[in-house]
Amino acid sequence: MATSWRVGTGLGYSLAHPSGRARESGVAIDDPDLSTRRPAIPPSSTIANLSFSRVAALTFLLAAGLVLPACGSGGGGSGGQAERVEIEVSGEAKSVELKAPQKIKGGLVQMNLKNSSKGPRDAEIIRIEGDQSAQDVLKVIESQGGPIPDWLQDGGGVGETAPGKTGKVTQNVAEGRYVLVSAPSEDGEPATAELQVEGGSEGELPKTSAEIVATEYSFASKGLKPGKNAVLFKNAGQELHHVVAAPLLPGKTLDDVKKFVSEEGEEGGGPPPGPPPIDFENGFTTAVIDGGIEQVTDLELKKGKYAMICFIQDRTGGPPHVMKGMIAEAEVQ
Repeated sequence: MATSWRVGTGLGYSLAHPSGRARESGVAIDDPDLSTRRPAIPPSSTIANLSFSRVAALTFLLAAGLVLPACGSGGGGSGGQAERVEIEVSGEAKSVELKAPQKIKGGLVQMNLKNSSKGPRDAEIIRIEGDQSAQDVLKVIESQGGPIPDWLQDGGGVGETAPGKTGKVTQNVAEGRYVLVSAPSEDGEPATAELQVEGGSEGELPKTSAEIVATEYSFASKGLKPGKNAVLFKNAGQELHHVVAAPLLPGKTLDDVKKFVSEEGEEGGGPPPGPPPIDFENGFTTAVIDGGIEQVTDLELKKGKYAMICFIQDRTGGPPHVMKGMIAEAEVQ
């Protein structure tokens, strides 16, 4: 699993870690003096772009201020007729093609991502207020904990989807000009496309019994079951958030995960010593969404305890939210 804002890692916190030996930093996760530190990052083949994708996230994006309209009452509605948007990513490494419509109707939208590429990919949307290009967006996404400019607005889309699978998400999408970004969880380059959203009516999200709610700087979850889940992911905070989650390995605890992500490599970073305490390959990541935004996403879960982490930084810049204590345990039962 990878990260996007893709983090997996924070908007700009790269998932790929430099080579080198690692040591324990001895710094607590919620230590206020972490503004110049980055969490230890697992191999990109596992958690993934701790910024916009697999532990995720270029794992990215979004500016302060404007948000998409809130959707219904926490997924409690029966769901309206959503506009279907078909997205497909194919190819591998630097030869990746992203197919998507150039123009769609706004309001309630169901986005379907068909991943025909060789590795995990996501499809996240970012609204642009200005004449900036897709490359300008990527520069922000790839920055190391820097501030997020005001011309980047809103967010959402489909989280990391495995090769040969189709990911689905339903959310309300406001009018405007968007950049669609599909980031890899491992080697490769992000693929981008422009998307114009026009008109449309806000609708209620599909009804769900499971939900994950993000705030500053915590998660709350309920109703998660083994197997296929339709999950309401809601950002009830003011900052950008996503979820990078993975099952705890047998005998491991959330404290083990906190220690793992807070370890810092010597001279520029490196992988933490020893095996990770979570099962990256059976994890998941959501898209990055702004405060007030809700979406219903399809997740395949295993029975047991999961660690949920946010690697996005504040809009003003700084360390990823995990370093401010945004890591929590979820029970799938």
